[in-house]
Amino acid sequence: MIYRKTCILAGSVLIVLYLTGLNHSARSEAPSSEPLAYVDENTITVGEFETEMAHRAPQIKSQEQMKALLDEMVRFEMIYAIALKSGYDKDPQILSRFKRLMVNKYIEDVLEPRFAKLTVSDTEVEDYYKTHTADLVTSKRVRAAVIRIDVPARASKNKKSELLKKAKAARVEALKLDPATRSFGPVAVKYSDHQPTRYRGGDTGWIEAGKGDQWWPPVVNEAILSLSKPGEVSPVIPASNGYYLVKLMEMRESQPRPFAVVKERIRYELLTEKKAQVEHEFYEELKAKVPVKVDRKRLGAIESPKGSFDKEPKQPPGIPGQ
Repeated sequence: MIYRKTCILAGSVLIVLYLTGLNHSARSEAPSSEPLAYVDENTITVGEFETEMAHRAPQIKSQEQMKALLDEMVRFEMIYAIALKSGYDKDPQILSRFKRLMVNKYIEDVLEPRFAKLTVSDTEVEDYYKTHTADLVTSKRVRAAVIRIDVPARASKNKKSELLKKAKAARVEALKLDPATRSFGPVAVKYSDHQPTRYRGGDTGWIEAGKGDQWWPPVVNEAILSLSKPGEVSPVIPASNGYYLVKLMEMRESQPRPFAVVKERIRYELLTEKKAQVEHEFYEELKAKVPVKVDRKRLGAIESPKGSFDKEPKQPPGIPGQ
């Protein structure tokens, strides 16, 4: 108890000397390990205080603020001391977090510096582009116009017949349009029940071959992709929700992507491959130092969480413009 009081008194004297500047010359020459405060069996050193003060430099502008900072550090150490006495250092949750901190720190110190040294030269990128041109192509795309004439789910036979005649009349008018009118133009405005495209002449935008457009039933997407010449109009297409007409406006065949568009994506992919190789070598080094034994049979007997393998895997980011 006398020792504890002596330690606290000595710490208080050091605090006063430090904050008032009366021992400035001694402080400037003192090693960073000089104790500034005692908390149980631990100390707060001058170096620790100066480091913390440097981190908060914009906030620490007066001796009162310095004292408040030290008080905060003391309170922290007090809680830490009580937590140790209460056995928190043996708490499984704490140990798990501590283990993760150690692992992350080791990776930060040992593996990440190896990643930092990796580079991909312009020559490597160019060589990859030359040898993988066939894989770096745009998909075939078509731009179409669509007219949809809705058929109610409970429409009578006569009603359906009436709507079919309407669709056929729309086709006749569409075929008479000026060839310069690439979309369905005024015909879509007059006949189409699809409001998002109606006043754009039915223009549905670009559709990628093999994917189609979510707005349209599969039979309509198939009809769009089957047209071969701009200006071509399909026959009336019956679908579950109505009658459709489609017109091909433009077509873009598959072609190699320009090097300028894909070069940074290529660089990223090559760098990722190099990182994977370095990471593999890193774990092989660890295996040579740390014995590992896995009970695969027991692993196979463990029941997997329901639904955990039903989710779609996340896809890597695509090439720009794809």
